[in-house]
Amino acid sequence: MPATLSKADVIKAIEELPDENIVLEDLIERLIVIHKVRTGLEQAGQGIPHAEVVKQFKKPRNQRQW
Repeated sequence: MPATLSKADVIKAIEELPDENIVLEDLIERLIVIHKVRTGLEQAGQGIPHAEVVKQFKKPRNQRQW
């Protein structure tokens, strides 16, 4: 499941922006970055270990099991 942002997360991101007028795109960009970082952190460690990939690629293509 992809990372989600709570209303509190969005409010915090808004509060961390400068007090002057902001461009809406700056806020959107900040929220996208927060979302991507959280998604990446959730996905960390869910991949296939390098040693297993090497082992599978040594096998003929039709015998590889992922």
